[in-house]
Amino acid sequence: MPRKMSYDRWLFVTPCLLLLGGMAILGSASLFVAMKYEFSSSNYYLYRQIGHAIVGIGLMFGAMMLPYRRLAEQKFVIPILLCSILSLVAVLFFEDVNGSKRWIDFGFFRLQPSEFVKIGVIIVIASILSRKEDSINDLSAVPIPVAILVAPIAILVFVEPDLGTALIILGTSALLLFSAGLKYRYIIAAAVVGAVPLTAAILLKPYRLQRVVEYLSGTVAGQALQSQIAIGSGGLHGVGLGRGHQQAFFLPEAHTDFIFAVIGEQLGLLGTLAVLASFLILLWRGLRTTLRAPDRFGFYLALGITCLLSLQGFTNMAVCVGLVPTTGLALPFVSYGGSSLLASLTALGLLINVSQHSN
Repeated sequence: MPRKMSYDRWLFVTPCLLLLGGMAILGSASLFVAMKYEFSSSNYYLYRQIGHAIVGIGLMFGAMMLPYRRLAEQKFVIPILLCSILSLVAVLFFEDVNGSKRWIDFGFFRLQPSEFVKIGVIIVIASILSRKEDSINDLSAVPIPVAILVAPIAILVFVEPDLGTALIILGTSALLLFSAGLKYRYIIAAAVVGAVPLTAAILLKPYRLQRVVEYLSGTVAGQALQSQIAIGSGGLHGVGLGRGHQQAFFLPEAHTDFIFAVIGEQLGLLGTLAVLASFLILLWRGLRTTLRAPDRFGFYLALGITCLLSLQGFTNMAVCVGLVPTTGLALPFVSYGGSSLLASLTALGLLINVSQHSN
């Protein structure tokens, strides 16, 4: 009698709670921004996010039902890789939005390809490692081909410019190679080589250099200062849902990159700990799914998605409390943003998909 498949309910429920909690916070976090741009409703961003969530949940269920093993086949891997590169090239021909070229404008919706490219990179690397993990330390067999594939993608994302997402792509790729058994000396060598363009990228943009200098000197200013004021003023229980003040143009990007700070102000330490606990649960269940995956592609796919969601979530929270310099990354499932939410829910669907087949 065939085994009845069942998915990891923790993986399903925990992000859904984050999504619902994010909706509750988003209404007040985006209120003043909606008023500034004179939208028809002060809940403009909330209504749009609800629409994004409905579409995203559909994508999640679609990803859950896919025969995920087929994604490892070259007839799928090659188009995924080509679409990733072409979409990142396409954004360069669209108009700037706040000084960046990150979106393809369809009129009724703007798509940020880099959010989905992160998933594509994981699929491509997982496919390579599932076939060639025994040759992981043969530079010509795995590390160099992976670098040749990932480097142009990271460069295109950086050119948008989006240094934070580029680093997330490189970091997730490095974690996958490390988990496959890549020797420390290669990882250290890659880090040393990568430090040169990273340093140049920081030096070439005054605002990046300022953020790093302020961080290293212990000076708190700008977004980081307002974020910490918001979190500190929340105390244990917070000032109350919808009663915060920092989103009233004191804290930039309150409904996107710094929504965790809004949570800290309105729901206090208890609210921020709840968000942190949710991502720890996501990390735990994701790693559990990884270790129980029935095949090597499922192992690397689940690990890559777990690393992606966890790394981005923890980085966002670390930025808000001042542990790392400001990077401009969204908080998965919580921050406003259609592309981010759609991509996060799609990635979650693939992770739950692997959990259905767990040993």
